[in-house]
Amino acid sequence: MQPKDITVTLHGREYRIRSPFEKEYTMKLAKYCDSLMKNIGSATGSTDYLGLSVLTLLQLAHNYHQQAELAQKPNASVEAEITRLINLLDQAERDAASHQGAPFVEPPPPPVHSANTL
Repeated sequence: MQPKDITVTLHGREYRIRSPFEKEYTMKLAKYCDSLMKNIGSATGSTDYLGLSVLTLLQLAHNYHQQAELAQKPNASVEAEITRLINLLDQAERDAASHQGAPFVEPPPPPVHSANTL
């Protein structure tokens, strides 16, 4: 992918950057950073551009690491479903072992419904 020259605005300042990403994606990232800088500025009351930039970078790093940690944690509902399926398989194995040597009995076929009974 060929780098593209794009102008982005961060906290009221325009920057001409060269991005390897599509313009729309780069603009989306810049808009997110701009919003984060404005929120941090409002929350801290700071107008120091360099200080806000550093705080924004730290917040972005925190967000990234928080998401990375969440992605590594197992999902409780998935874990519960896996446990349930393992228990079902264990029970099926026990049932099969207890029936070893017993003659196989074909289960009855399902009932056939005519068009009139549906």
